[in-house]
Amino acid sequence: MRPPTPPPPQPQPLVLHPRTISQLPPETFPNETTARNVSWKTLFSNDKTATNTFTTGLATCPASTASQGDLKLHRHTHAEMYYVTAGRGVVTIEGQEYGVGEGSLVFIPADAEHGVRNTGVGDLVWLYVFAADGFGEVVYRFSGAKAKL
Repeated sequence: MRPPTPPPPQPQPLVLHPRTISQLPPETFPNETTARNVSWKTLFSNDKTATNTFTTGLATCPASTASQGDLKLHRHTHAEMYYVTAGRGVVTIEGQEYGVGEGSLVFIPADAEHGVRNTGVGDLVWLYVFAADGFGEVVYRFSGAKAKL
């Protein structure tokens, strides 16, 4: 008989300072068919922090060059928000393109097809928030791609 799984830790107040955030390792998708040169840092997720209700991180698409970054069209069952902290880009939601820049706030409904591309000369950086306790709950379904993340 297996011992019972311990309950997750109770949520606790948490403040991440810039130095801590800068030292977090970047994460990436496994191949360029899903996201070209895009990386992110998970900030709040119940598998890494004593938090719940929201999963939050910072994503970066590199500047518009030969290695321009983009996050291919995809869906997931969780609603999501983006708050652009730097750069310029285009967010496509259900076929409609929206120009975004520093200070833009974007709401993406659950299961809406969406993607991001950098159109500026500097990196496009945005804070993302999922309505999920942890990043592991978010299953990416890329359009035209067989891989699920």
